[in-house]
Amino acid sequence: MIDNLKRIMAVVSFILFMAMCFTVPVNAATDDNYADYVFTHGKVYTMNPVAPWHQAVAVKGNKIIYVGDDMHIAKYIGKGTKEIDLQGKMLLPGFVESHIHPFSAVVTSGADLQSDSLEEVLKKVKEWADAHPDDKVVSGFGWRYNLFDANGPNKQDLDAIIPDRPVFLYAIDGHSAWVNSKALEMAGVTPSTPDPAYPFSYFKRNEKTGELTGWLVEVPAEHLVKNAIDPTNPVSAASALKRQMPLFSAAGITAVFDAGVLVVPTEDGLDIYQKLEKEMNLPIRVVGCYYWNNPQFEDPVGKVLALKAKYNSELVQVKALKINVDGGDMQHTAVMLKPYGDRPGFHGDFLLSPDLINAAVLKAQANGIDTHSHSYGDGAIKANIDAVELARKAYPNSKSRHTIAHAIYMTDDEIARLAKLDIVAQFSAQWAVPDPGIKVSVDIIGTDVAYKEYMRIASVIKAGGRVAFGTDWAAAGYTSTYKPLDAIQVATTRAILPQYGLRQFLPQMPPVDEVVSLEEALKAYTMGSAYVLGLEDKIGSVEAGKLADLVVLEQNLFDIPKENISGTKVLFTMFNGKIVFELPGFSR
Repeated sequence: MIDNLKRIMAVVSFILFMAMCFTVPVNAATDDNYADYVFTHGKVYTMNPVAPWHQAVAVKGNKIIYVGDDMHIAKYIGKGTKEIDLQGKMLLPGFVESHIHPFSAVVTSGADLQSDSLEEVLKKVKEWADAHPDDKVVSGFGWRYNLFDANGPNKQDLDAIIPDRPVFLYAIDGHSAWVNSKALEMAGVTPSTPDPAYPFSYFKRNEKTGELTGWLVEVPAEHLVKNAIDPTNPVSAASALKRQMPLFSAAGITAVFDAGVLVVPTEDGLDIYQKLEKEMNLPIRVVGCYYWNNPQFEDPVGKVLALKAKYNSELVQVKALKINVDGGDMQHTAVMLKPYGDRPGFHGDFLLSPDLINAAVLKAQANGIDTHSHSYGDGAIKANIDAVELARKAYPNSKSRHTIAHAIYMTDDEIARLAKLDIVAQFSAQWAVPDPGIKVSVDIIGTDVAYKEYMRIASVIKAGGRVAFGTDWAAAGYTSTYKPLDAIQVATTRAILPQYGLRQFLPQMPPVDEVVSLEEALKAYTMGSAYVLGLEDKIGSVEAGKLADLVVLEQNLFDIPKENISGTKVLFTMFNGKIVFELPGFSR
């Protein structure tokens, strides 16, 4: 009996010995776990609430393989490892844009018209026309609504300086355009031409004479004229996109929700992205959508399903239906619960009726498709939430995610419903400043709404709702920017960014208690936006196993005044484990 027991123990000991000989410890330094890049001595802000701060990060291939302290990272350093000493600089996950239009690079390629002087704007248009004599159309972007009264711009100002070439100038928000007589003539638009989607989108006419004024209100009217006189082709769109993407990388952007290609057909734009991906020249992840703004098109969800099946590569995917519920307050096309202050009894009109929206959101929910809805006014937001509520009740087990984009004016009731229904509130936080553009909104909407309901980011967070940030570039209220740090500073201050030299009429944009903490703003631009893209399990935080989308800033944002956030330099951007932007000398 004792002998048998000894034999058994001897066998067990031999098995344990052999196991120890052939088992590699989890953290042992083998060729397989040497990193391609190692970052040390940093202020690593992980966005992981369990362990928000670390010192070091290791990257192999396109993934993060280690996040921790400097002492334990040595095991990941081999002969081929690139070591980067952060010297106390801040490393954080790449910024994720939850609403942007990268192909707007086409729109912004003309004259920059961001000025508070009509004389200066006209001078810029003329100078650009003279400098580009061979361009078919004189183009520009960024004129501001505060240059004009409620009747908007007029073609006579443009006719006086350029009578013989078509002029097409996009407004700062992209939701209207200013053209001259030649452009209208070439497009075949006359006073008797039917408006494309009245009262949402129309050709502005003189109320007394019926003559066209040259103001094209909203996207359908813009596209009708632009496509007639100078349609953008895929070649020029691709060229403009290539010029813009390095600027996104320099701003720390590593992933985007493309909220509508707009300048070319959707599939042409998605093909451009995928071509760049195949050529290994795409420095951002792209989640796209089908942009629905035509009430005559009855099956937008079917279109999304077709696009989702066709575009599902590593870096380019389609997941959502973009629904254009309403417009903006400056054009009186935002749908409001209360009448406009300057138009008694008028609430604005839906581009897509509530019945159409309800049906589309219901079908999206049934098919597991996300929705992303342009809802500017509080009336539009309510209608959108109503649609989601119906869809959630009908298909409670669906994995569909729903986002209300812009969410400019919100009541307490709708904020509570957002949280209850798990709807994301997507904000372009950099708009929440008291600039002259907002002053126009105040005059139109009235202080009762504008000063109480405007961009209530903090209230959504306090109610337990989800928040995501995205600039909506190139669109803006007053100054166009694609830089996440601009939006983060404004979200934490609701004050004007001094480096743009803007005018203001209040120290902070009301409601002033809607400022958010830096932690909340950074979360909205990382994990919050990653959720909108359906990629929160892959990006949005610095954690082992996630994709290596990383940004290094020259300063720790938590150590500087909030007023200095937007002036902080991005030193380095890594996308998918590759360096896509680096200030000279940073990693030496």
